[in-house]
This record gives sequence, structure tokens and C-alpha cells, in this order.
Amino acid sequence: MSGSGGSVDAIAVETDSLNARPTDAIATPDSASNGTPRTLFPGSPALDGLRTADGSSWPELRRRLPARWGRLWLDIGLRYLMLALGLALACAVAARFGNGFGLVAAPFVAVWMGFWFASIVLFIHEAAHYNLHPDKDKNDRLAGNVICVLIGNDIKHYRAHHWKHHLYLGDTADTEISYHWAPTLRFAIETMVGVHAWRVFRAHRNAGLDAFPKASARSRNTLALARGIVFHGAILLPIVLAGWWSAAVAWALAVLVVFPYLSALRQQLEHRSPDAASDVDYTKVPHGAVNRMFGGDPFARAFGCAGFRRHLLHHWDPSTSYTRFDELEGFLMQTEVAPLIDGARTTYFAAWRVLARG
Repeated sequence: MSGSGGSVDAIAVETDSLNARPTDAIATPDSASNGTPRTLFPGSPALDGLRTADGSSWPELRRRLPARWGRLWLDIGLRYLMLALGLALACAVAARFGNGFGLVAAPFVAVWMGFWFASIVLFIHEAAHYNLHPDKDKNDRLAGNVICVLIGNDIKHYRAHHWKHHLYLGDTADTEISYHWAPTLRFAIETMVGVHAWRVFRAHRNAGLDAFPKASARSRNTLALARGIVFHGAILLPIVLAGWWSAAVAWALAVLVVFPYLSALRQQLEHRSPDAASDVDYTKVPHGAVNRMFGGDPFARAFGCAGFRRHLLHHWDPSTSYTRFDELEGFLMQTEVAPLIDGARTTYFAAWRVLARG
């Protein structure tokens, strides 16, 4: 990674330069090694060096596999429906039985809403890789209006941050840090009271991701945050004015407690090594790249939507739409890397049971 570090940092900070698709996940010739294929992504093989028995290569197949846009937007729409049903239930309980009973029910409804809220936010990764729409400008506008507005983020800012995660997975320069901690009860409490949110904020700040050199980038971030505040205000204000404040509490719990915890937990299950030690600071000591493949049961499909249940594939080829992961996995299982994929297969519960030991 050291050979390309300077250009990577420039791309990551200068988000205005990301109008074109960033480097594809397939390996590129390394001039320093006489054209030997290499990959920028830790833990990933050089995909363009792989061939099936009939001589097919992934780059050739990939060019014939555009994202299935209809399936993608159906997935997003269904998750919004689940979220809306949860909010409607919270309002109905407050209206019918009063805020006292609504407050008792609020934590349970918050888990439902927080689950689907987190599920929707996962699609920001598809947006970061230009997989919401074939037109890049429309992709970013849709990302801002449909996904990023939920968390007050700007897609160009997020894209810079997210690409550093792919480039430095498991390294001390990784911009994602939740997998540095084990999914213990203590971590759950720290996440729910905001301690871990501060860690994440501090890590992003130290990575230089909030110090954009261009005024336009800073303005985008401010506008994105303002839009997020307005979005949540537009949801909460009518509910409070109607007197259903217990439903507002449920929404706040979903967004401020359940969503951050589930997001951190998912990342831990995807990337934390079972050999990781709880007393090691992985911002100073490399953790190592770890990726997993989770099952296809209904829970995994919901919790790990947008392709995250097959997270290894996402890190091996980030620019491929999750709607084409069947084809990607099918190709890889016909190559010499099939044992690596099978070795990474597990379930969310099995991974949690091992990692929760600390």
C-alpha cells in the first residue's frame, strides 16, 4: 500500500475530484513488478488473474452485468415501508392507549424501527460505488435525497471516507474502527450512551476527513447536516403536536441508540478477528484484514442487506452491485479461490458467539 499512499490520500481528501468512478476493484498491472497483477484491496486476490475452466475471466463477465436497478429500488422501498409501519404503530399506540403505554412499548418499537433504519442506511455504500443509478450525477442526487438525508451526510464526503476503508482495511489507517472492539455487553452499553459515537467522530477527525480544503466541500457537509436535521424535525414535529410524544421517543431511540449499535455490531461481525485482543490498540497495531460470508436466512438478508451478508465479495470487488453477487460468487467458486470463500462462511450468530468472548 505504501507505493500508492500519496495518490490515495489525495483522492480521499479531495472529494470534488470523485466525479469519475474510483479505481475498480479488479487488480491492475504493477509496473514495479513487471506487470504482475496486484490489487489495492487488503485480503483480496487479484481477480483479473483468475480464470474458470472454460477460460472465462471476471472482468469479461463483469462488463456484461449491469446492476439490476429495479431490484435495488424495490429493496429500498420495502425497507422504507417497514420503517413507516413501525412509526405508524408507535403513533397508533400513543393515540389509542395513551403515552404511558406508548412509553412502555417505545423500546420494542424502537428496535424494529432502528433495525430497518440501519438497513436503509446500508444502501449508502451502493451510492458510494455509483450503484444507485447509471448516471453518476443522478446517483449522487438520489443518494442525498433518499439515503444520506437519514443521517445528515454528504455522499461525496462519505465516498472519500468509505474508499479509505477499502484501501486500508485492517491497517492503522482504516477509517472504520468499530471492529477494534469486541461485541461485548460493555461495548453495547458504551454504544448506546454515545461513548463509541465519540470514538468514531474522533477517528474521522484525526483522519482529516472533516478538514476539507475547499469551501464548496464544507458547504456541502453543512447543507447535508441541515437537511438531515430538517428531515427528522419534519417527522417529529407533527407527532409531538398531535400529543403522541411517546412515538417521538421511540423514533429518537431508534435513530440515536438502536441504529448506532446495530451499525457497529454489523461491522464487528464482518471484520473482527477471533484472535484480536481486547487490550490492543488497533489504531496503533495493525489488526489485519478479515472478511466473512454470512448465510442466506431471512434475518441475514435483512440485517446484511445490500450485499453485506456476503461482505467478503464486497471487499474483493467493491464496485460490483450486490444485485450481481450471485454471478460474482458463482464465478469465484469455479476458481482456485473457492476454498477461501468456503473458509469464510459462517452465520451472524456463530460469529457473535465467538467474538463476544472478547
